[in-house]
Amino acid sequence: MVNLYDLTVRSYLQYLTSAISMLQTAQRQFPEEDEELTQATVHPSMKPLHFQIVAMVHFSESALTAAKTGVLLGPNMELKMTFAGLIEYLIAAREQMAAFKEEDINELESRQVVFQYGNISEDNPYGDVTLPFTTADFFLSYALPNFYFHQSVAYSILRARGVHIGIAHFVGTVITTPSPHIPAAINQLTGDEYLQ
Repeated sequence: MVNLYDLTVRSYLQYLTSAISMLQTAQRQFPEEDEELTQATVHPSMKPLHFQIVAMVHFSESALTAAKTGVLLGPNMELKMTFAGLIEYLIAAREQMAAFKEEDINELESRQVVFQYGNISEDNPYGDVTLPFTTADFFLSYALPNFYFHQSVAYSILRARGVHIGIAHFVGTVITTPSPHIPAAINQLTGDEYLQ
């Protein structure tokens, strides 16, 4: 049976690792252009790569913290990082999540999370947008879809700029389980073998 830890932390760790790898590939391929990549977009009306990375951390590490505190505010739009800083930001988020204990995350499932955004003040303590969720609904219908959206936009920005990455880079190291029902003559790949 799948639990909250499996749905969130395991998935976030897989995709944050792949995002780190994609950015490192871009940095190796275009070392002189990495700061330009930070501000690159898919379309002028969309937010740049910098924001996509900030939003990925927001809807993963910050979302898990919100499941503990009960409140998630909007992403920090004040953050300013270099391309190398974005990679470090993702690595720090991945390390933080890797330290979460499965039982601590699973016990958050029956709680509530409220997303609040825009013009929060003493007179308007809930902001312009208030979305109340059960913790399970928060992750399944809001945090995880937002995380995957921003990951896919970051991937699209890098691909559009000519970075040599593909679907295996986006998905990262998949979690495989050898099957006793597959004949021994068939080579069952591990997630690491699939990436190679």
